[in-house]
Amino acid sequence: MPTTNVAAVIHLLGFVAGAALYGMLFALVLQRRMPLRKQVDDTGDDRLPLATAVLGLIWNVAGLAGYGIRDFAARDPHPLLIGIAYSALGFLPAVVVHSVLRSQRDGRFARVSSAIIRIAYAASSVAAVMMLWSAAHGVAPSTSALQTLTWSYVALTLPLLLLTRRRPGGGRAWSIIALAVFAVTALHLSRETPHDAWYVELAGHHASIPLIFAILYHDFRFALADLFLKRAVALFVLVSLASGLYVAVEVPLLARHDFRNDPVAIAGSVILLVVTALSYSGIRRASTWFVDTVMLHRVNYAALRDDIAARISALEEPADVLDVVTELLRAPLAANELTWSEQTSDAGEAEAVVEVPTTEEPRYALRIAGLAGGRRLLSDDVTMINDVSLLAGRRIDALRLARERYDRGLHEQEMSKLATEAELRALRAQVNPHFLFNALNTIGYLIQTSPPQAEITLMKLTSLLRGVLRTGGAAVTLGEEIELVTAYLEIEQARFEERLNVQIDLPPALRAMRIPPLLIQPLVENAIKHGIARSRTGGDVVIEARADGANVVVTVRNTGCLTTEKEIADGRRHGVGLSNLDARLRHHYDTMAGLTLTPTSSDTFAVIVLPAAGLTARSAAGGA
Repeated sequence: MPTTNVAAVIHLLGFVAGAALYGMLFALVLQRRMPLRKQVDDTGDDRLPLATAVLGLIWNVAGLAGYGIRDFAARDPHPLLIGIAYSALGFLPAVVVHSVLRSQRDGRFARVSSAIIRIAYAASSVAAVMMLWSAAHGVAPSTSALQTLTWSYVALTLPLLLLTRRRPGGGRAWSIIALAVFAVTALHLSRETPHDAWYVELAGHHASIPLIFAILYHDFRFALADLFLKRAVALFVLVSLASGLYVAVEVPLLARHDFRNDPVAIAGSVILLVVTALSYSGIRRASTWFVDTVMLHRVNYAALRDDIAARISALEEPADVLDVVTELLRAPLAANELTWSEQTSDAGEAEAVVEVPTTEEPRYALRIAGLAGGRRLLSDDVTMINDVSLLAGRRIDALRLARERYDRGLHEQEMSKLATEAELRALRAQVNPHFLFNALNTIGYLIQTSPPQAEITLMKLTSLLRGVLRTGGAAVTLGEEIELVTAYLEIEQARFEERLNVQIDLPPALRAMRIPPLLIQPLVENAIKHGIARSRTGGDVVIEARADGANVVVTVRNTGCLTTEKEIADGRRHGVGLSNLDARLRHHYDTMAGLTLTPTSSDTFAVIVLPAAGLTARSAAGGA
């Protein structure tokens, strides 16, 4: 194949590659999704990457059409098509200048930077008008328009150099501006003739391709820049490989064989296609390594995630998990500040605030600020941070679950021990030697004076002891508890005779309500021991139960010897019956039940308030 035809093919591939790259950038900008809570950007949007994509796409698509017509159809393209292509290309350096100087617009040289940006867009606009006017009159591209672009941006390079020389990466910014100027310079584009060397024309027309890499490499504000660069490098290498194979292998093969009739030429073309297709997977891996390692200087994020997962798996406290995560992420992200705190919606001056997802409160967030060199978080950075925050959230949830199970086990053991001790102490409190001594003395006296009454009292004592011994941890009905209390009071009535009057009021509707065992009996015993027994004239013991909305109120009142508030406080603090009764109420009902003791001028009230819904399933089954 003649050299001119090879140059035309490479020319065509250059425009195809450029159109693909800028089209890819355009699609990524439109589909951009930001998974972080906040991404700080000086512009507040992606207008500059979008403008870069649109302008580059117009230049390459229009150039592909125009120069494809020239090289393969052997006729001149429409001047307006060429004018549109060069007008779009002429705006690319203005976008580059805007991108480089936009961070200066709030600083010391804000006015100068804004003025230079306006001058750049004005120069490109004037050149575009000249280009389109010339195309409308049948001449394209316009030499005057190209020269206007060239000398305008050459004049702007000196102030641009002065503004960027002390900034981090200032030399790199200036080199990008120089590349943008070269992309539109009239030194090679304004003197196109059939005698121009093909490589000169190729360099002039496709200088915008490396320009897109340079822009993204300098300006990390576009979150998907790394993803674009990986795909773009892979595409560029693939196109170069296909072009090289075509020039080095297929062109000589076609020179010796007829493609239409010779199977050798057909087989050679198929083999080259297969080789190109099979190489793409390796090219993608190599491009990913090149962008991450050489261009972005990243560590291996997959290994970093595995290392963090292994480190936090051995930790036992959420704070330790978050400390390790922030410590291991700080260096790979080049963050001057990477901290954690309880989740907040205020990001402040942070580059990003990333939630650590946990199922329960408190929730936490990672705050990333002060990335070195003015860089921004890119797509793979975001993915890695989200993956690590998810690992941390899962570990924190696992620690909380393990701690909850451990605390629940301790609580159940403590409650079981407390319930057992409470029941034993309650049993000792009810069947204490003093009570038995009094009861047996009473029975002995009745045997001599009233044998039938002695027999009845003995049966009451037997029933009482049987009821007390039968009550383990299982719940009883309110009716059963009152029957036990009645047996106790009848024995005491045999001892106190007319000094003890008993009144019990239990509505039938409340008899089936389930309560913990020995809940009322300690209060009745206290009423006898501290009220009736201490009064020379005795008194009344009144037991009442009534429904009160969502609660049931049980009252034990005695009119014997008056009790002071100090005696009640001491009894609740040091007494066996009352302290255990308080603990059992807290265990079975939490804060939904309560016991109050109130002395008045005529009697003493003990009031238990219980939820009408009754016990929980665990308590009703007998668990302590």
